[in-house]
Amino acid sequence: MVSIPPTFRRAAPWVALALATALHVRGLVTEDWPVVKRERHARDFASYHYAVHAAAAGDDPYDAAILGELAQAEGTRKSVHPYFYPPPFLLTMLWALPLTLSEAYRLWFWADSAFFVGAVVAALRLIGPSPAAIWALAGLLLAFTPLRNNHLMGQANLPVLALMTAGLAAAEGPRRREVLGGALVGVAAMMKMSPGLLVAWWLVRGRWRAAIVACVTAVLLTVLTLPLLGPALQLHFYRDVLPGFGSGDYHGLKVPLTLFGNHSLPNLWAQVFPAKDGLSSAARLASSVTNLGLVAAGFAALRAPKDGLAVANAVGALSCLMVVVPAYAYEHHLTFLVPAVLASAAALGAGRLPRLAWGPWLLAFVLLCAPLTALKDQAGQSGEITAFLLQELKTFAVLLLGALCGIAARQKSSES
Repeated sequence: MVSIPPTFRRAAPWVALALATALHVRGLVTEDWPVVKRERHARDFASYHYAVHAAAAGDDPYDAAILGELAQAEGTRKSVHPYFYPPPFLLTMLWALPLTLSEAYRLWFWADSAFFVGAVVAALRLIGPSPAAIWALAGLLLAFTPLRNNHLMGQANLPVLALMTAGLAAAEGPRRREVLGGALVGVAAMMKMSPGLLVAWWLVRGRWRAAIVACVTAVLLTVLTLPLLGPALQLHFYRDVLPGFGSGDYHGLKVPLTLFGNHSLPNLWAQVFPAKDGLSSAARLASSVTNLGLVAAGFAALRAPKDGLAVANAVGALSCLMVVVPAYAYEHHLTFLVPAVLASAAALGAGRLPRLAWGPWLLAFVLLCAPLTALKDQAGQSGEITAFLLQELKTFAVLLLGALCGIAARQKSSES
């Protein structure tokens, strides 16, 4: 039997990562950047851009008609998707005020890649040394289609992911910097609400300092936003906009809940119990029971991770829930699964999961990387049941990945 020299074994994943990084950057420069330079409408990014411009002018950023008027005045697009992010998110967009939509969109495209690097570095710090995680990262750079989708859509997932993972690495690392970690997660949760699940996890585990700092950070950011958005409009978000998320009413977003690219559990139940608009009563009940059951089970199972790798996998499992529990989980939202992919690969490499688990892991990875257009085309040529399964493949893949992370999070190190 041919033995592999230890030096080669140690160097191989890093060589693969270097090659994957070079190919990824080449794709950004030669394929994606020309698309970004051509597009005047800036896709989803337009909502953020015109929302901060509306707020700076003293108008309501949650009024899609006002955003549309700003876009028409600039000559970029006829209408704009509604803005439905927490008020403090506007603070992160102040840099865009002196820029046109195209200028800001182009800058955001490259900033997104920097945030991705930050998120990966933080995740790897939490995971610890792992050749398997480096191999998985190389695979993500080469094949993870949601990453490219996120960049082109101009979405805000990666800055949130970077803040979230950096905060967790600080609070859960060996130095236990809970004040810094809590503050970073608090900022992430006030950009998008889903990282609030991690604050609740801290509370369940009795990590009071980190949780309290996150909550205090949220309050301070709310106060800092007042000069830009007054109390009435901030209250409007929490009273009128946010409650609609559970039913699939994203503040007037005119996108069907059962869209092929929606990978959420509410979408799955909406397929099983269809309605003309939104969620039927049966789908809403099934969705609520499933979501609450999964979150409760996750909190119960992940209360006492034993070390950094277990914590990383617990975070991976919760990240999977953050993706599938909301009413909408588009392709770009799957970028939140990057820590889960890396942590579960590291767990496999460390023997926290049986070798046979590489099969389910690879299945989940391949499904998550599958081009959505190819799945949709195949579904269009298939029968009703096959089409349903193809539409929900990525939902099942997220659940499978989350299960692997959850199991790994409960295992002890072989050295302990």
